[in-house]
Amino acid sequence: MLRLGLIGLGEVAQLIHLPILQRLGDLYSLAGAYDPSPSVAAAVCPRWGIARTFATAEDLIASPDIDAVLVLSPDQYHGAHARAALQAGKHVLIEKPCCLEKDDLAALSAVAEASDRVAMVGYMRRFAPAFVEAKARLPELDAITYVRVRDVICEGPWFFQQVDQVAVPPGDIPTALLDESRSLRAGMVDKVIGADAPADLRTAYSVLTGLSSHSLSAMRDLIGSPKRVIAAEVKQGGAQITALFDYGTFTALYECMIGDVVRFEAGFEINTRTERLAWEYPTPYVRNLPMVLDVQHSTAHDNSLTRLGPFYQDPFDAELRAFHAAATEGAENRTPPAESAADLDLFAAIIAAARRTAD
Repeated sequence: MLRLGLIGLGEVAQLIHLPILQRLGDLYSLAGAYDPSPSVAAAVCPRWGIARTFATAEDLIASPDIDAVLVLSPDQYHGAHARAALQAGKHVLIEKPCCLEKDDLAALSAVAEASDRVAMVGYMRRFAPAFVEAKARLPELDAITYVRVRDVICEGPWFFQQVDQVAVPPGDIPTALLDESRSLRAGMVDKVIGADAPADLRTAYSVLTGLSSHSLSAMRDLIGSPKRVIAAEVKQGGAQITALFDYGTFTALYECMIGDVVRFEAGFEINTRTERLAWEYPTPYVRNLPMVLDVQHSTAHDNSLTRLGPFYQDPFDAELRAFHAAATEGAENRTPPAESAADLDLFAAIIAAARRTAD
C-alpha cells in the first residue's frame, strides 16, 4: 500500500481524487495533506480520513510517513513540488499540466530521469477504457483521412453544485503567497507567449494548458504530433480556440469553446475512407458516467455500426491504478514528464498561429 500525501486540496482534489482514493483503500492510504488555506485543510482532512495535516508542502515532502505525492498545487508550482518530492525519494503523480513552460519542465525531467522513483503526469483521458480500446483499433496513419477533436463545455461548477459541495478558502491564504503565485505564473506565461501578448491570448494559453491539454495530449498519443499548425484563431476573449493541424495526408481539427450552455462535448472522431471511430468523455464532475466507443464500417453495399461499452470505469480510477502499478510493480509509465514537452511545443505553436491570424 502506498502512503500518499496530497499537495493541494482544492476543487479537483475534493470532487475527484479523494472519493476515488477512498475507494482504492487497498492500494492507497491517505497519509497526509497540505493546503495553503488552513480552513480548507481543516474541513477536508477529517471528512476524507486524511491522517495528518502538514503546515507546509516542504514538511509533507520531507515526512518519512509519505511514500508518494499527488501534486495538485497551482500549475506554476508543479515543477518545483514534483522535483522536491523526487529528490526526497517519493513517487510523484502530477496533475496536468505538468509544467507551464519548457525550462521548468526540463529541470523536472532531468530530476525524474536521474531518479529511481516514478514521476507520472495525470492525463487521465489517456487511461479511459474507451480510449484504450480505440487505440487498439486505430488504423494505420496513412489510412486516416480526417480527425476531429472537440472540447465544447460548460465549466465544472454548474455540474458539481448539483451533486456536491466544495470547501473554498474564506480569505485565509496569506497575501504574500497569493502575490508570489500570481507573479510566478505571469513570469512563466511571459516566457512562452511574451509579456506583450494581449489578454485574450493569455487566457487562451491558460485554456490550452488546462482543458485542452487533455485532448491534445490524447491526440498525440493516438496519432503523434502534427507536422505544423496550419492556422489557429482565438475568439471570445480566449474562451474559444480553433486550430487546424497538418498531418501530411490529412488535416486534424481542434475545436474548443467554454461557455454557459450546459453541456460537456469532449471527444474524438477518426475517419478512414471506410471506417470511423468516435467517442466522447462525460464531465468528470459526476462520478462514473459511462463512455462508449462507436466503430462504423461502410462499403458500397453495406454499413454497420458497432457500439462497444458502455464502459463504467472512471478514467481517474484507471489513472490512479496505473500509477500504483508503476510505483509498486514496475509497470509501464506511459506519461513521464519528458513526454509533456511535445504538449508545450504544440500550445506555443497554436498561440503563435493565432497571433499571426490576429495580425
